[in-house]
Amino acid sequence: MESSVPLSQDLKPVDRLQQLLPALFNPTPIVGDQFLRLQLTADTTIAIALSWVEETLLISPQSVTPIPNMPAYILGLMSSKGEAFWVINLGQLLELPTVLESSQYYEVVVIRALPAESDQDTTDELFLGLAVPKIRGSIRLSLEDIISPVNEVDANLHPYLSGQAVAEGQTVLVLSAEAIALSQISD
Repeated sequence: MESSVPLSQDLKPVDRLQQLLPALFNPTPIVGDQFLRLQLTADTTIAIALSWVEETLLISPQSVTPIPNMPAYILGLMSSKGEAFWVINLGQLLELPTVLESSQYYEVVVIRALPAESDQDTTDELFLGLAVPKIRGSIRLSLEDIISPVNEVDANLHPYLSGQAVAEGQTVLVLSAEAIALSQISD
């Protein structure tokens, strides 16, 4: 009984690779934009467009210099890659019942903020650190899947929301990094 599929040792190297790695030769198209998924509470997952994210850090609380007379959600100032910037407790800014445990480390997402309006023509970027309880990784969301948030979303979140989507069976709130950055620059 002969097989119509040649044995892999009888194939040329390229044909053998094509047989072993079909996804490499026939890739499925990637749909959607990348977002960084963050867990703020047990039932609140948010996403921020990866295009706004500069880096993610795991830092010790001692790396953040507290500044007196600031709002409670501002943890202080820190620096990374030669840039100094504010670090805020994102859950506290959004008035969610999140707890940043006073552990040995903070998980911080550094986003690019818009430069403040000025008379000078500067191209300096401003950064903002968002301390969150847990960074969950990246996901892809299609812009068509991001819809207006439903009424069940807390009113404190509305100024910062771009919408919501369902990813992996879970509702994910899509935050506008621009709205967060603008709220901090204007304060």
